[in-house]
Amino acid sequence: SINNKSGTLTGPSPSPSPEDSDDTVFIDLLSAAGSMGPGNELLTEDVVMGRVPFSRRWLSQHLPRSRPRALKLVHAYGDSMKGTLESGDFGIVDTDMQTPDVDGVYVLQAHNRLFIKRVTQRLDGSHVVSSDNPLITQTDVLNGLHEVRVCGRVVYGWNGRRF
Repeated sequence: SINNKSGTLTGPSPSPSPEDSDDTVFIDLLSAAGSMGPGNELLTEDVVMGRVPFSRRWLSQHLPRSRPRALKLVHAYGDSMKGTLESGDFGIVDTDMQTPDVDGVYVLQAHNRLFIKRVTQRLDGSHVVSSDNPLITQTDVLNGLHEVRVCGRVVYGWNGRRF
């Protein structure tokens, strides 16, 4: 729920609560949702629904390569990433990582939609976009023929698993 006085989200968290104001980092929760399926409509601008407090120490321990100011929270919906992210989970996205030079799970923008998919680089330099759910076999190859923008890399699931 959103705490109306401070505008921050409250409730259970996989990270320890900040010990004090010096240990607190706020991460924006965006209203845009990444689809793990056919794609969700893209908002023309990021709308912040709230700000979630995280422990600075926890972030430096679990996400040491990410700048706290570059982190955003997005909702994940659909079943194509089942096993990695479940429908309704949140993903912590590092928006500094807009080049898929490390294999991983990314938020992609294509055809005015947002997708959460696994991106793997092939030896020829092209990238394969796929789902983690073994029941979904569709893969796409990014070879420059389609405009796809990498919005960031999902570096942690709200379900408490590091990627």
